[in-house]
Amino acid sequence: HDDQRVQNPNWLVVIGVCTHLGCVPIANAGDFGGYYCPCHGSHYDSSGRIRKGPAPFNLEVPPHSFV
Repeated sequence: HDDQRVQNPNWLVVIGVCTHLGCVPIANAGDFGGYYCPCHGSHYDSSGRIRKGPAPFNLEVPPHSFV
């Protein structure tokens, strides 16, 4: 996981909605072993960063904290 996108390397917290048109990506899939959006073919890596496809942005990391 990318240290810039995770607070705790044991967990990845992202909003599971493709940034292209709002479909739900499939986990542990795609060309980069992260997330694959079956609607239009966007591929995200295991940190939720867009790597291929029409999605314009990485998967969103919402505000969160670990207690």
